[in-house]
Amino acid sequence: MRGKLYSVGIGPGDPELMTLKAVRLLKECDVVALPKGDTDVMTAKEIVNHVVDLDAKPQLIIYMPMTKDMAAMDKAHREGADAIEKLLDEGKNVVFITLGCPTVYATCIYVHKLVLKDGYDAELVAGVTSICAVAAKLNTSLCERAEPLIVLPGSYKQSAAFLDGPGNKVLMKSASEIGRVVDELRERKLIKNSGMVERCGLPGEKIYRNLEEVDPKSSYFSVILGKEKEFDE
Repeated sequence: MRGKLYSVGIGPGDPELMTLKAVRLLKECDVVALPKGDTDVMTAKEIVNHVVDLDAKPQLIIYMPMTKDMAAMDKAHREGADAIEKLLDEGKNVVFITLGCPTVYATCIYVHKLVLKDGYDAELVAGVTSICAVAAKLNTSLCERAEPLIVLPGSYKQSAAFLDGPGNKVLMKSASEIGRVVDELRERKLIKNSGMVERCGLPGEKIYRNLEEVDPKSSYFSVILGKEKEFDE
């Protein structure tokens, strides 16, 4: 009998934001699949190890290159899916962990979709998103009453069109575009209503309630929240 894949969100960084379901699945599964980029740092594993000892379980490393080369990404995703499917064919249940939630700009989703397409049983398990955690760190809401909320990757080149529209805006993974994003918010006189959290819930976390103080070399894990009203209104 084939096993099942669970792509599990483990939250943005604070181990206490892991869900009960994520913890249960990690304890019960046969194999944990761990994402690994181009360095030896494995952030997701470090977070989970505060709650579940992953080194006590069989592990599968899934290489996720940090690149915009679509061919390289497609190759890595296919190799990851093939490795997981081999374990599923052995009847093993696999938990593939991912930062935040697997439904929001998560690299694991591409592997998950391939496994589903190939006819295997696979389930997405929601996690606390970085955008919710960042709003909480800034001690404000993402949206209230009938306020729209727009979520964009910081690298999105057409972001200006959305910044001009109504609603609160979240710009995720803004590091490489911090300067441009701050300039665009300043031009629209939105900067006074904006804040940013770098490495939310992780070591080295920084909270900025004044974007003029943001380091242009901020971490990849940087999320900006811009609101139509001031945070304390």
